[in-house]
Amino acid sequence: MKIISKCGGLPLAIKVMGGLLSTKPRSEGDWEAVLKHHAWSVAGLPKELDNAIYLSYEDLSPQLKQCFLYCSLFPKGTTIWQSEVVPMWISEGFIHPPDRSSSSYDDWLEEIADGYYQELITRNLIEPATESAALTRDSCTMHDMVRSFAEFMSKEESLVVQDQQDDGGSKISHVRHLSIGSTKSALEWDILQKHKSVRTLIINKRINVQPSDSFGRLSTLRVLFIRGTDCDRLVDSLCQLRHLRYLHLEYTNITRLPGDIHRMKFLQHIVVDRCPQLDHLPSCITQLLHLRTLSMYGSHDNVLIPKGFGQLKNLRTLSGFRVHLDKNGGTGWCSLEEIGPLSQLRELSLHGLENVSASSSAGMAMISSKEHLDYLGLYWSSTGFMGLRDETNKQQQQQQRALEEVIEKLSPPSSIRHLHMEGYFGSR
Repeated sequence: MKIISKCGGLPLAIKVMGGLLSTKPRSEGDWEAVLKHHAWSVAGLPKELDNAIYLSYEDLSPQLKQCFLYCSLFPKGTTIWQSEVVPMWISEGFIHPPDRSSSSYDDWLEEIADGYYQELITRNLIEPATESAALTRDSCTMHDMVRSFAEFMSKEESLVVQDQQDDGGSKISHVRHLSIGSTKSALEWDILQKHKSVRTLIINKRINVQPSDSFGRLSTLRVLFIRGTDCDRLVDSLCQLRHLRYLHLEYTNITRLPGDIHRMKFLQHIVVDRCPQLDHLPSCITQLLHLRTLSMYGSHDNVLIPKGFGQLKNLRTLSGFRVHLDKNGGTGWCSLEEIGPLSQLRELSLHGLENVSASSSAGMAMISSKEHLDYLGLYWSSTGFMGLRDETNKQQQQQQRALEEVIEKLSPPSSIRHLHMEGYFGSR
């Protein structure tokens, strides 16, 4: 009751303190330490910011503090998706397993980062975006006051440009993290390039890109996130970002990735979701042996993946993998069986499964032996069902049996937690 009275009747403060106390042992001594914490009387915070939030922040580990402050880079009104922010944290070097000398040092980076995300929810520093998200705990927002606090604490090196016309951060001379949200007018690409020490660039708004523009002056970037802006002109200069770990291009007009992408040796995460004009990946992408994420969800229906894909044994997430009809022997392009060696997969989604003609090829994907698999998405096109509808009963039964044999071979391991199936037209 003394702690509640210190919250001054502010619901958010009480909620945040509840989240903090839920992480503490239920002993009088531990709660007394919270009550007497110096953060209640710390000076220098703006009047509109609450000391309870500062106390909760002070209680975080150094790594979790970095992850929390990073969440404020997602502009007000946008969702902080776990699947997006976790690889960003990893790319920035925020995630450290307890034993860094272990040979399996980076095997559990995603699991540790997922735990950080869930702890921020438990502490009420971020909160589920919707009622359904409260069950899945995979998409969150940040309360305005918590966001203001995080922006205040990171004001020396981070800038979020939103809701006003701005020149992209002239107020801070050494911006390390720059986020562009909604602005009154589109910014010019040239304005962004003056921040030569920026490590994170998040763009959620249309930027005017000229033919001569490039990434040349942003060579320190580790994280690049672009959503909803035409950036095909910039693709050829991507390889100048030699330190880039995370590349996210969504709702863009890109038609290709650079043909020399293998030179970006530090790349760990590539997301090219909902880019309908991207129809193939460069063959040298199979040389990015540190790649942990490749997501092509919602991109071109016939996007082609090069042969040799099975070499990417570090992959944890493979989303939007399309299975193609073997019209010409499949030379040069990846087949479903190349997924077999990818034993570290945590998340996998397969599209175009109506094109799998033999259960043997499905079996060689070795889905059931992927012991770390947490999410499996299986997608069939509706055109397959329409074609089946026009067959005779005997032909329908034969096709359905073949389909059921394929799905038997695609059975996930018993440890799977999320299974999504769409467009399946088998009878069982």
